[in-house]
Amino acid sequence: MSITTTKKFEQFQSRPLRDCLLKDVPGVGEVAENKLKDANIDDACKIVGHFRFLRYQGQWFTSSAAVLLGRDTDKMTQWLEDVCEIRKQEGKKIAEALAEKAEKIVQM
Repeated sequence: MSITTTKKFEQFQSRPLRDCLLKDVPGVGEVAENKLKDANIDDACKIVGHFRFLRYQGQWFTSSAAVLLGRDTDKMTQWLEDVCEIRKQEGKKIAEALAEKAEKIVQM
């Protein structure tokens, strides 16, 4: 049974991050999951953390409010293409889902 991308996105956004598996991230299928695991990203928390790291790499922030500054989905999409060899279309879905999830985490 296949789940639609929209349904998967809604489920990922509505569940606590600690309850999400890597394959629950929109855009992550079996192939992408294996490629991410090869890059030492083996759960949803790690990929969200990596997204936040890429966003602020080289900058120093002293407050959690820094997470609200911009969404660099382009950097994440590029990293997914370059390092994990994930197609741009899937990379973009992943990055957009992570950006929204990161914003929700900050609002809690």
